Amino acid sequence: MASAETVPQESGRKRDEMKAAARKANRDPKVRGFGRAGLIANGIIHVLIGGIAIGVAWGSKGEADQSGALRAVADTPGGVFLLWAATLALFGLALLQWTEASQVESAKRRLVLMRRMTNVAKALGYAAIGVVVGFYALGGRSDASETWQGFSKALLGTPGGVFALAAVGVLVGTVGGTLVFRGVTRNFREELEPLEGGLSWFVGALGVAGHVAKGLAMVVTGALFLASAAFTDPGPARGLDGALKWVESLPFGGALLLTMAGGFIAYGCYLFARARFLRKGPMVVTSVNER
Repeated sequence: MASAETVPQESGRKRDEMKAAARKANRDPKVRGFGRAGLIANGIIHVLIGGIAIGVAWGSKGEADQSGALRAVADTPGGVFLLWAATLALFGLALLQWTEASQVESAKRRLVLMRRMTNVAKALGYAAIGVVVGFYALGGRSDASETWQGFSKALLGTPGGVFALAAVGVLVGTVGGTLVFRGVTRNFREELEPLEGGLSWFVGALGVAGHVAKGLAMVVTGALFLASAAFTDPGPARGLDGALKWVESLPFGGALLLTMAGGFIAYGCYLFARARFLRKGPMVVTSVNER
């Protein structure tokens, strides 16, 4: 029978072995290559969303969200092959982001835990995008706005569903607020190799504009979910497409939507830059606002 001291030692050794394996995977050229490809794929999706939003601001029809962007890719010659390639790349990016959790170092345990949780959440998010892209690669098609409204209607029809829908709104809004915070504080620089001069300024500007615009869009999306819960009406809960079209309905909404669309394009370009200047080595965090 193992002694009381042996069990913690064994657990600690296994934890160290898992961390070492994760760090080895994070440095693997194949994993990093797939991760870069996933960043490019995700960047293209955001650029397409921004382009569709610009069209909506100018009066054309379209779904300014992932479903609209993926449908546009699927309808191009060879689009199915591009979607399959993007699916694999996004799962590779999820793996890279998951292993990033092992790279976080800091003298403050709270900061390490926070950054590791952020990396795991991002990994799950990229995997979820990969599943959606794979669905379109298989020939599936869906209207995201209708899907979200159906989901909200189903929740509202169940006991306690109002609170569950409100929780969805809070979660989406919190993610959006976090993106805005990362943009304003420029914390996203921890994802990049150190840059200098005009290149640093340019990539930083893309990161600020992109994170803030996407974050605000998600805050509006979350607020509309909360409105659906408050008024027990699934109508407002239409996801990102509904949020951007709600922005367009405001006074000077066309200009606001064009600004947010530009921000989504900037975010996509930032992801391209991140793919090119992907950080290597440990992420040393000294404070909430520093690299």
